[in-house]
Amino acid sequence: MQGASWGIVIIGAYLFFTLFYPFGLIVALIGAFFGATIGLFMVVFFEMAHTQEEALAEQKEQTKLLRELLEKN
Repeated sequence: MQGASWGIVIIGAYLFFTLFYPFGLIVALIGAFFGATIGLFMVVFFEMAHTQEEALAEQKEQTKLLRELLEKN
């Protein structure tokens, strides 16, 4: 999903840039920034979800190892 989010960043920036370019370069750059913002939020969201998923998998592995240690004692 992160790749798709980066695609949305690029498409949003391009779309808003071309939409606002007739009003001037500065306005077009500001529009491109706002167009990319939605995709950037998605990138951050999916990166946080991926990090949490990795942390959960690591915690499950540690719990399994700790239970094995407790069973041996």
